[in-house]
Amino acid sequence: MAPSTNPSAGKAILVAEDEEDVRLVVSEALTAAGFRVLEAETGSQALRLLEANAGIHLLFTDIMMPGGMDGFELAHRAKQLRPDLRVVYTSGFVKELPWGEHGIGHGPMLRKPYRDRDLVAEVNRVLAAC
Repeated sequence: MAPSTNPSAGKAILVAEDEEDVRLVVSEALTAAGFRVLEAETGSQALRLLEANAGIHLLFTDIMMPGGMDGFELAHRAKQLRPDLRVVYTSGFVKELPWGEHGIGHGPMLRKPYRDRDLVAEVNRVLAAC
């Protein structure tokens, strides 16, 4: 989706993903759709960015991350800091997670692998619910 046709263009997305290649692809897709993107490699780094940047609208977080804080805990802490923050989870280990049709936690999940257009569509869908 081109930035000029994206109704959510200009909103800030925090991408929390420990795999550098995946983080880069996600960030590029979201930037191409007109979003402002911040990146974090760990949950603690993501929390620091949330504390320092009040304008972040959505947290896109991998569930399985190293460093003692997974995506569920990150989202929980992030929502304590910013109750209005929207969350989209992602994981390639869906069968191992206790995830129902409507998800658990604070938002939906986008299963890996996904296409750029599916990523942008899900982020837009969650932002439109604001």
